[in-house]
Amino acid sequence: MTATVLLCFGTGLLTGCFMEPEAQDVSRSDLVGRWHAGESCDSSLVLKKDGSARWKRWATGYSVSKTRITGRENGKGTWWLETFQGKQTFEVKRGNTFEPLMLLQGDGRLILLQIPEDDPDNSIGCRFKRVDGQKFN
Repeated sequence: MTATVLLCFGTGLLTGCFMEPEAQDVSRSDLVGRWHAGESCDSSLVLKKDGSARWKRWATGYSVSKTRITGRENGKGTWWLETFQGKQTFEVKRGNTFEPLMLLQGDGRLILLQIPEDDPDNSIGCRFKRVDGQKFN
């Protein structure tokens, strides 16, 4: 337990370490803007009002044994926010890949959590925060 806590604080990235609750009642306008995921992710994401998206250094792979990101890409695609039976989902489409991001809330800010590869137990989480200053709710 102590080693896990230290690892969580040391990296700030392990998916199992996130403490932020899921965000509620997110609107499209809450998402439009410029986002950045710091630490070892060092990725940027721009979401436009028309549903288009572009990204730099998007994490596409992760090595559990080396605890580092193994793949990155720059590109363009689309994004959307849907609500079904009270549950919101947010996805970015990269080519033929639909990538879900969790909508979290921390310190009055919306956080977009991207988990490279599909296994949250064996991946880091890239936490995107707004860089254009807009507050959530």
